[in-house]
Amino acid sequence: MTRQFGTWGLVFGALASSACGSNSDAGRGMMSNGGGGASSNGPSGGAANVNGGAGSGSSGGAARGGMSGNGGASTNNAGTAGTAGTAGTSDHAGDGGDGGVSGAAQVLTPTIHAFCAAARTCCAQQGQTAMLGDCETMFAAHNATVASVASGAITVDSVALGACLAAYQHSATACEENPVLSACQNVYVGTRAENEACSNGQECKRDQGPMTCLFTTQNGTSGTCKPVPHGKSGDGCVFSCGIGEDCSSSTYGDANSTLALCFEQDGLYCDNSDGSVCKPLLALGAPCSGFGSCGTANYCATTCTHAGTLGEDCTSSECLESLECTNGKCQSPPFSVGGVCMGYSLGP
Repeated sequence: MTRQFGTWGLVFGALASSACGSNSDAGRGMMSNGGGGASSNGPSGGAANVNGGAGSGSSGGAARGGMSGNGGASTNNAGTAGTAGTAGTSDHAGDGGDGGVSGAAQVLTPTIHAFCAAARTCCAQQGQTAMLGDCETMFAAHNATVASVASGAITVDSVALGACLAAYQHSATACEENPVLSACQNVYVGTRAENEACSNGQECKRDQGPMTCLFTTQNGTSGTCKPVPHGKSGDGCVFSCGIGEDCSSSTYGDANSTLALCFEQDGLYCDNSDGSVCKPLLALGAPCSGFGSCGTANYCATTCTHAGTLGEDCTSSECLESLECTNGKCQSPPFSVGGVCMGYSLGP
């Protein structure tokens, strides 16, 4: 699930960590300078963001369940429709099928089936309207990265895929989002080197750090892999990158577009309220006013305040970005968030 940015307006996006239930502080979801924004709980993948041109950008961040469509990747080659599954009724029709994938992407088939099974169970259990009758056969159409796997631009880490499969199988009982996001985040391995062609950010090799697939043609389908610079204090930026996040993306712009991020590990955040520049993070207890100014472990409530971790009380405070406050406790969001009940996976 890759974040996406565009000079020409909103593009829909799909990678990276999760957005908080009640705490919108660290810029997850959509805080754009130059366009409208997608909800942090949109279908399959990460937040969609708009880069308002060179030197500006959006405080973006990875969101749960954002719409698939990694950086203009085409789904035309995502594989032929899956073999029809066994007959069924309502949202349980067609539990069979091969996930609409072909070639190298067929390795994803067991995980596709596990996702669809968990989605049917959890959406029903959590009272969400579901449109999952063709979940397996439409998976490739809903998840553009499948086309990249089929073409060889992305390979699949078999160990990570096994962990992802097990997480989906477990989620059919637990119906929680975070264990799946954690287990599935390293499944896809990009193969495109710097300056090579790409159709989304996940196709770029990320072993040396975050990359972006830069599109310089409006509505283009082929971009170029570019490394994401570490911004310094005072530098222009696109968004903040928290500790432990991949922060790879797809960017629509031009050769001079700002690509730098402000990394929490460098003690910086991207202040989008002040011209999108990197600024030093504020300490716990310090006066604050901006999104993300307190880092991922804290949130801004006039002063930088500790964000509740899993299981902590949240009756008078907020939770970490990856959690939500339910019944007074910080908990994982439910499995049926965003577009899951319409067949958009949490990943892969």
